[in-house]
Amino acid sequence: MKNSVSVNSQLTKFGIGVFETIKIKDGHPMFLSLHLDRIFKSINDLDLDIKESRSFIETKIIEYIKCEKINNKALRLTMCDEGYNLSTRDINYNKDVYNKGFNLCISPITRGDSIIYRHKTTNYFENIYSKKFAVNNGCDDAIFTDYGGRILECSMSNIFFIKEDKIYTPHERLPILNGTMKRRIMELCVELKINIEECDIKITDIEKFEFCFLSNSLMGAMKVSQINKIKFECFNNTFERLWSKIND
Repeated sequence: MKNSVSVNSQLTKFGIGVFETIKIKDGHPMFLSLHLDRIFKSINDLDLDIKESRSFIETKIIEYIKCEKINNKALRLTMCDEGYNLSTRDINYNKDVYNKGFNLCISPITRGDSIIYRHKTTNYFENIYSKKFAVNNGCDDAIFTDYGGRILECSMSNIFFIKEDKIYTPHERLPILNGTMKRRIMELCVELKINIEECDIKITDIEKFEFCFLSNSLMGAMKVSQINKIKFECFNNTFERLWSKIND
């Protein structure tokens, strides 16, 4: 495992690499198979010069968690042309944050269409810039939109809306990163017989919805209290059903 890369690395020179953030709960890497599916699909689709095999990386992750006695942390796997790295950080979502919900704004960056947005690459400047923009404006995160005014995703999460017990989320064909937790939520909707639809959602349509929430592998699901000046209900029965299953 490398803890540094040379100035000749593609990661250093061009920001070329991929990563996954995996929640470690009770010493277990949550949805590890889904994370590995995604990162190795990205390596293949983007034709990256990365040599490590999936089985090798999976073994190293399990060994790292056991050796370091990692528990209830976020584990980051980074892979580039010079090798791979594993590191951990705290997960900062707590009960107060979940009770309050997120306040969102619109990112100043308008996205076009690119294969890059469909992969979790280490070229993450747009996301970091948008997250900082949100925080500087008193919000928790920012929503990316495209030139047609369609909602895509947030800087760190996927987004969902609820109206009359039906869930709506941006379509996977859009230039977005379809998260592991988004996949899990769609599976749970089938299990719970909750109607969910992938579709185009315009930023001008959000006031028509009753409820909004976000998802990623660390937060699970997070309700949204407000987008710009539009406020959403603080409780929704459909969301609570999902929330209970996610926390199981």
